[in-house]
Amino acid sequence: MAELTHELLSASGLTAGDVDGWIATSTESRDQADEARLLGVLGLVAPPERRLALPHPGHHLAHASAAFYSSGFDEATALVMDSYGSRIADGGRERETAFVFRAGEQPETLMRVVRDADRIAGYRRGGEVWTPAELSGVGEIYRVVTLALGFRESGTTYDDAGKTMGLASYGKRLSAENLFYELAPDGALRFDRAAQSLVDLGVAVREGAELRLVPRPARAPYEQFHFDLAAQLQAEFEEAVLHVTRHVLEIGGTRSLVTCGGSFLNSSLNTRIMRETDVERLFIFPAATDDGNAAGAALYAYHNLLGQPAQVKPPMRHVYLGPPRVTGVDVEAVAERWGLQARTHEGTRAVASAAADAVARGEIIGWFQDRAEFGPRSLGARSILCHPGLPGMKDRLNARVKFREAFRPFAGAVLVERAAKWFDMPTAESPFMLMVCPVLEAQRESVSEVVHIDGTCRVQTVAEDNPGAFRVLIEEFEDRTGLPMVLNTSFNLRGMPIVEHPDEAMDCLYGSRLDRLFVGEVEIEAPDLGALCPERLGAARSRGSVGLPATGEQRAAASVLPEWEGLLGLADGTRSVREIAAELGADAEELVDFALDMRRHGLLRWAGVPQATRPVYPMPQYSPDTSAE
Repeated sequence: MAELTHELLSASGLTAGDVDGWIATSTESRDQADEARLLGVLGLVAPPERRLALPHPGHHLAHASAAFYSSGFDEATALVMDSYGSRIADGGRERETAFVFRAGEQPETLMRVVRDADRIAGYRRGGEVWTPAELSGVGEIYRVVTLALGFRESGTTYDDAGKTMGLASYGKRLSAENLFYELAPDGALRFDRAAQSLVDLGVAVREGAELRLVPRPARAPYEQFHFDLAAQLQAEFEEAVLHVTRHVLEIGGTRSLVTCGGSFLNSSLNTRIMRETDVERLFIFPAATDDGNAAGAALYAYHNLLGQPAQVKPPMRHVYLGPPRVTGVDVEAVAERWGLQARTHEGTRAVASAAADAVARGEIIGWFQDRAEFGPRSLGARSILCHPGLPGMKDRLNARVKFREAFRPFAGAVLVERAAKWFDMPTAESPFMLMVCPVLEAQRESVSEVVHIDGTCRVQTVAEDNPGAFRVLIEEFEDRTGLPMVLNTSFNLRGMPIVEHPDEAMDCLYGSRLDRLFVGEVEIEAPDLGALCPERLGAARSRGSVGLPATGEQRAAASVLPEWEGLLGLADGTRSVREIAAELGADAEELVDFALDMRRHGLLRWAGVPQATRPVYPMPQYSPDTSAE
């Protein structure tokens, strides 16, 4: 923790002594002592006299503060919905919370709904996933159904709700009646049917006071039931959140709304809020899940605990807030160490032009710029980019680069001044990919690869004041193709974190079918994968190494598929893929794909190719008397 803090401070030219106040917030702590230990992490880096305590309800207040103080609004109603907030004094947990913020004033709690028991749904026991039989909360139920659909990181109970939203477009409601959420007067919600509905649908079994989930097995095919279950949940979820939103706007006394919490990463929902409520101004904090709560806590402290003068700050326009990763780095030397050919372009326009050329001719490129995005969306600093209109590009990207499910859509990054000519936009801008909009019917064929099955696209508008070369790349691409947008997705392979260091980006060239890479102003050509020599790995695996198991899916013991056996048996590090293919009488390109898949599962590596290792920051060990100041 101290090492990571030092890195972040150094990137801003600061030391720990330069910081006036330190603050922390937490969630999903099991009890008050656990929460105190989490807050006690401040003791590792901050002197006692500079530690601040975020008052309860800490977690949701931090979410709301992140949204309001980044919005540029002078006043707003703030609505927070997620799976879990903080524990509170009477033993429950925050469920849905609303505040009223006004510049220069302390935030006022407008509504606070608390689940009547302190519990965390979706926990592992005996290799299975369990949940209390009594469910409540918009986010909790979305999480549990997502787990029932099988969307979790293997070996964990971390749900992947974005997959549920994508899957929903392929289905229709199972029932005209609501199965999970019931709307009640004054913005209230009831969840009486939720648990029994899971049992009736066959995705849970009731055992005493608990439910044992029966999720779709890993690698099992998707059936129409899964599509329809996702559609049922998504439709009910949207109506439930709209119901609460209308209520808090009515009682909040303002038509300005800011939102935060994981529920508001649901881009389909956000579009409906803008279209179907009385909101006049809407700001959604881009790091809406718990990754943004450190910022929320800090913003709350700055405006409310440190006596700063009342001042409305400009709205957040971009999120390129990570530490610099290209400045001061000899990228050509890094590429040479990886055995890759590289050349440097002179200036932003030159590198953007080269990248646009590659995308226009149908290549899939990695795009790595200096400071990474803050939050979960790839917004032009850590992106994989390709042509939005070449038929088959989306399938090629899913199958040979991202290695992910075919039903998941991709975003379109579009010049902001052109957006209304391509999309039915509820607002002029959508800079953080937080809106899903219909693609105008006359334009769909031209950008088919960013059009989801329901005719929509998750839109990222790119304005003239967007820092760096990303805007220029799209302008250059428009000059070549007439299309003012590119397909944009996060720069990572399935199951891996988004790349953060140039070495990790190089590793992706060896782990996928990316055609080339741009790191800052340096262009790097992909290696000839067929000429590489695969080497079978032994039992020992390097924890945290990119290209080796680093997440639940990849840590799981990988079953050797029958089609892998021939290559794996000959992978001794001395023969290339092409040589092995000739020996087996197999197609070399097919064997390359097998090798990439096995590499991703930690079964082999490329002989002689470096390993990129992501720094591991271990959680601190707390002594029994550690507590928050």
